[in-house]
Amino acid sequence: MALTDAHNSWLIADIGATSSRCGIYSQSNRTIREVRVFRNDDYTELARLLHEYLANIEGKPANCALAVAAAVAGDDIRMVNRDWSFSGADIRKQFQFERARIINDFHAVAYALPALGDGDRVEIGRATAYRSGTIAVLGPGSGLGMSAWIESESNTAAMFGEGGHISVSGRDSSEDKIVAAFRERFGHCSAERILSGPGLITLHSVMHGIDVATSEEITTNSDDRQCAATLHQFFDFLGSAAAELALITGAYGGVYIAGGIVPACVSEIQASGFRSRFEAKNRYTDYMQAIPTWVITASRPGLTGLAAFIEKSVN
Repeated sequence: MALTDAHNSWLIADIGATSSRCGIYSQSNRTIREVRVFRNDDYTELARLLHEYLANIEGKPANCALAVAAAVAGDDIRMVNRDWSFSGADIRKQFQFERARIINDFHAVAYALPALGDGDRVEIGRATAYRSGTIAVLGPGSGLGMSAWIESESNTAAMFGEGGHISVSGRDSSEDKIVAAFRERFGHCSAERILSGPGLITLHSVMHGIDVATSEEITTNSDDRQCAATLHQFFDFLGSAAAELALITGAYGGVYIAGGIVPACVSEIQASGFRSRFEAKNRYTDYMQAIPTWVITASRPGLTGLAAFIEKSVN
C-alpha cells in the first residue's frame, strides 16, 4: 500500500448494542473492503473486538471512524444498551491512529440516506408524490435511533439526536392501556421502550401475558395469532412515530425505516397498518400521503454513512 493510500485509509466500524460491523475505507478510491460482522456478546470491551478485526486483515489503516449506538456529546462514550465505555483519545492512543472520530450510529445512517437507491429499499404503501428534500430515518433495534438528512437551497447537513426517547401516547383506549402498562413498569413510556427488540418482548407480555426470551420468537412466528397481533400493534406504534418524525423534520423526501428488526419483516410491515397510521393526521392527511416511506434493505448503511461522513466532514 502506497504511503498516500495508507494515510487516507480508515478503520470504519458501526458499533451497535447487539452486533458490530467493521470495514476498511480508502479515500483514494472511495471503496469499502474487508467487511466483517461481530457478535458483541463475544467481547468484554470494544478494544478487544477491534484488535481481533485488525489482526485478521492485511495492512493497518491510519485512521479510525466509529458510529456508536450511544449519545455522543463529547469524546467519552458510555453505551446505554451495552456495558461498554471508551473514548476517542484512548482508541487513538491504543491503536496508534493518526485520527479517531466518533459519531452517533444514526448520525452515520443520515449520511447514507442520499445514496440509497431502489436496490437498497422497499417502499411501504404508495405515496402521492415523490420529491427531493429532507429525508428522515428511524430504526428499531436494541434501541431506537432517529436522524435526518436536511436539504436546503444552499446546503445539506445531517441532523441527529436522541429522538428514540420521546414520549408515546395512545391513539385509542386499548393503546392507552398499553402505554399505561409500560409507564407502570418503567416510569416513562418512551418510544424506545416499545419500538425496540426489548420493547417488542415487553409489548407481547403486556398484550398477552406471555413472556418470550427474544424478539425473534415473535417476528418469526407471525402465523401465531398472538404474535401477529403483537407485531401488528408494533407497526401501528411505528407508523405513529414515523409520522411525528416526518412532521418535525419536514421530510418531503421520505421517511426510511432502518435497524435490525423491520428489514427482516418486510412482508409483515407491508401487510400491516403502518402506512395507514402514518397517513392518519386529520387535517394533514394529504400532507402525509405525499411523503413516501421505505424500509432500508441495504446490509451496511452505517458503514456507507461513515464513508460519506469522512468525505464531507474530515479534512
